[in-house]
Amino acid sequence: MSRTVGFVANNAARTMSTITPGSKIDPKELFVGSDLSERYVKYRPKLPVEHVKTIVELLGRRPEVWLDVGCGPGTSTQQIIGHTDKLVGIDVSDTQVAVANKTFQHPSLSFVQGSCEKLHAEDCSVDVITAVQAAHYFDLPAFFKEVDRVLKPGGIVGLVCINLPTCVDSSSMHNASTCIWDVITQYGLPKKVRHVQENYKNLALPYPNRKDHMFDIQTSWSLRDYLDECLTSSPVNNMIKHLGLSMEEGYDHVTELMKERGMTELDMKSVYTWSHPCALVTASKSY
Repeated sequence: MSRTVGFVANNAARTMSTITPGSKIDPKELFVGSDLSERYVKYRPKLPVEHVKTIVELLGRRPEVWLDVGCGPGTSTQQIIGHTDKLVGIDVSDTQVAVANKTFQHPSLSFVQGSCEKLHAEDCSVDVITAVQAAHYFDLPAFFKEVDRVLKPGGIVGLVCINLPTCVDSSSMHNASTCIWDVITQYGLPKKVRHVQENYKNLALPYPNRKDHMFDIQTSWSLRDYLDECLTSSPVNNMIKHLGLSMEEGYDHVTELMKERGMTELDMKSVYTWSHPCALVTASKSY
């Protein structure tokens, strides 16, 4: 038995009791470490520019100030550059903010550490507030209170989630990716993450004029790329932390569990086309 599998076997009971559906996730504890931030930049799909353009069209004017809350290492924030005069990325993790400031520079762009419950903005001073793959972790009542405080009349709040991809040109890769996710989520899927699976359809917004928008992101990935993207997700990161594993040991652990399910000859290198459903839900503050 490998060190990783042995470690997992010895800690299974503790993990199963700790990571359960509905368990509370502290983003400050989960999304730390330069290795994780770098994986975010490399493997996390970016906010589609199409969604950025949709928000600007709904606003009806060029935004002067745009806040991207829960920005992580800035992977999606940088997609907004050029569509607003001032762009501020906000994240609770100082590690993520440090990587963002190092990776992305532009005269209109800045990244700051902060909370969704206390936004870095004056009253009625912001045109657009977005949160990409983050809002389901927020204290939404507190966040929406801040949204209403800082948004200008007519301002837009847009929440984006990017769902798990489907391999569109290989049924065997699709089956393998489904097995990977089943292996990962055997430790439990936090309730908040289920909002992503539902494309935010049941996630509340602060204003009644809600609109739902969908767009598919196309990527060229190997199965290893898919697994590496999964290793940036909160269920996996939670599992790895509770098991005391490194990212690479987490990868080994998942592949060992897949072999136990009979998937012993996996093609991890060939590249295929994957489709990621990306949902945008918007609402605007009344005048």
